Amino acid sequence: MSHPSSYPGITSYSRHDNEWVYSTILTRRLKLTALNQAIHSIPSVSYPVEIFIFGCGYAFNPVMFPWWLGLIHAMSRYSLENGPSTTYEASHMSIDIEKATRVNTAFYFASVLLTLVFTELGKATFATTRPQSPIKHTWTRRYGSLVSSLKSKHSFPSGDCAQAMNLCLFLYRCIPAPSPKTTLMSHLIRDCLLFGLFVPGVAFARVFYWCHWIEDCMGGASLAILLHWWLIPTIGEKIIQITK
Repeated sequence: MSHPSSYPGITSYSRHDNEWVYSTILTRRLKLTALNQAIHSIPSVSYPVEIFIFGCGYAFNPVMFPWWLGLIHAMSRYSLENGPSTTYEASHMSIDIEKATRVNTAFYFASVLLTLVFTELGKATFATTRPQSPIKHTWTRRYGSLVSSLKSKHSFPSGDCAQAMNLCLFLYRCIPAPSPKTTLMSHLIRDCLLFGLFVPGVAFARVFYWCHWIEDCMGGASLAILLHWWLIPTIGEKIIQITK
């Protein structure tokens, strides 16, 4: 396999190789540069497969944000109405279902904004180069223009992957199964779909559509994990105190 810096398909490989974020021991040990090249140069995939890839790649486009807020609101309400009060805020305070639903939705909204702020700070700090697709190529990306719309200038870390991990961690921690009838297997299936299929699907899509490098996706997911361990729980507590 030729070295990616001489690879004619993607015009930004030489700059990518010279940026320190993409020159770490992790990139070398995992051979991420070659893997980036392999994903970027996939000629095409079948229509049904690309529908799934597109869905993952477009899921956290800014225009989709109201849909996620509505989903969190609906899932929070359903969880509270059909089981014990186990959502994050209901476990910390005695409030009615409608208020608990609004608080949980506000908590998710705050987590999204916090993740966005830290993602943009990272992009401004590292100022890394995004992949650039060639002007003339024989590869098929049916929805490339949609997936790459409204993206910011710099690449690291991936905001979409950060938001995907944020959503999955929020669902895992703050909206558990609503009923005791829900089996352990249902929990495992949901978690496997979230962390084993959805997050990797978003990461693959962002690379497949030439929006990111693999390192960006790993950085975005790691950022969300760090925020959920460090800062987001504190924000949740503040929201609860305000709404008492």
